[in-house]
Amino acid sequence: MSIFENFEKKLQAEPKSIVFTEGTDARILSAASRLLAGKTLKVILLGEVEAVKKAAADGSFDITGAEIIDPTNYAGFDEMVAKMVELRKGKMTDEQCRAALSKGNYFGTMLVKMGKADCLLG
Repeated sequence: MSIFENFEKKLQAEPKSIVFTEGTDARILSAASRLLAGKTLKVILLGEVEAVKKAAADGSFDITGAEIIDPTNYAGFDEMVAKMVELRKGKMTDEQCRAALSKGNYFGTMLVKMGKADCLLG
C-alpha cells in the first residue's frame, strides 16, 4: 500500500473537514465533487447557497453532501465576531471584524480557529 493510499484510508476512517472560500468557482466545485465522491474529506463551501448550487449545476458538479455556508446568514456570526475581536486584542473593533468576516478568507479562517472545520483552501 502506497503512502497516499494509507493516508486516504485514514481520512476515510476519520474524515476531516475542509473549507473552500470561493464556493461558486468551477475549480473549487470540481475539487469538492472529487473529494465528496472519494469520501476523503467533509466539504464546506462558502457563498450564497443558491448561487453555489446554481454554479455546481451549471458546471455539472455533484456537490451532494457538501455543507454550504453563507457568511451573511451564519447563525454563529456574533460569536465569531466576539472571538475575532478577542484574538485581535484591540487591533480591530467589532465593526471592523464584522466587515472582515464578510469576506470568505477571514470567515473560513475563523471556522477553522473555532474548531468548526479542520483546514481551509482559499
